[in-house]
Amino acid sequence: MKVFLVRAGKLSTTLDYAIHLLIDKTTEQVRMRFGLRHRPDSGLTPDFEVNGNSYQVVAEQFFTYRELRNNRGWSDRQSFMTGYRWAEKRLIDPLPLYIYTLSTRFTAPEAAGHVWNGNFLTGFNVPFADSPFDECFVTVNLHPTLGGCLVEGVDPLDVEQTDYQSSAQVREMQFPDLRVTAPTSVKAGDPAVFTVHMLDGIGDVSTRDAEVFLESVNGYLPISRRQTQGGTTTATVLTTGLAAGDTVRLKAGFKFYPGCADAQVTLS
Repeated sequence: MKVFLVRAGKLSTTLDYAIHLLIDKTTEQVRMRFGLRHRPDSGLTPDFEVNGNSYQVVAEQFFTYRELRNNRGWSDRQSFMTGYRWAEKRLIDPLPLYIYTLSTRFTAPEAAGHVWNGNFLTGFNVPFADSPFDECFVTVNLHPTLGGCLVEGVDPLDVEQTDYQSSAQVREMQFPDLRVTAPTSVKAGDPAVFTVHMLDGIGDVSTRDAEVFLESVNGYLPISRRQTQGGTTTATVLTTGLAAGDTVRLKAGFKFYPGCADAQVTLS
């Protein structure tokens, strides 16, 4: 399992905090401990240390793989997020991010800023619905200059300090993507056969398979879901009733992230 650390600029007004991650591959669980800077006059023993500074745990949250798999939000390209509620002094239960962004059409950073006050701290990220625990990855948003993150339970080489400004940028580089290819030419009234290709996060062709969700603009799409085979599938849009010069567009995505890619053809 990989862990990506992000120094998020929008968290610059928060207090000096640090995060302690304990990853247990046997129980397939990530334990996240949220700590504030330890006060020597508190009479309490500090709980962990990051970069020579001591922190006191004020809340903790668990990402349990088996429990998350039973969540109705579990899907391809999903992220379960938690953040700290300062007024309530607690971490929120892991929520499936893209269920919320689907209805609002917000991007993940917009949702974090407008709905949760920019307060997403840690995410358990699921590339594919059939991803094993080790293929999932963790993202951590940190104060731009203060605090840090102590990670235990994984190889230090699997912990990466990134140069990105938000964990959303990390997810885009790690999550699967799609490419839609339109037919070269289609006569009005004939079926238009589009091809959908699975890609990895950097845009290379992937042979991984997933259920692809489809939508047509103009024309009739008889089947709105397709399972890829070897990373590829096709979708046929019927153009009955359309005329030369009309366009047919096919959009492809995932269950809670429908707008990955599209392509269109002009009928002759």
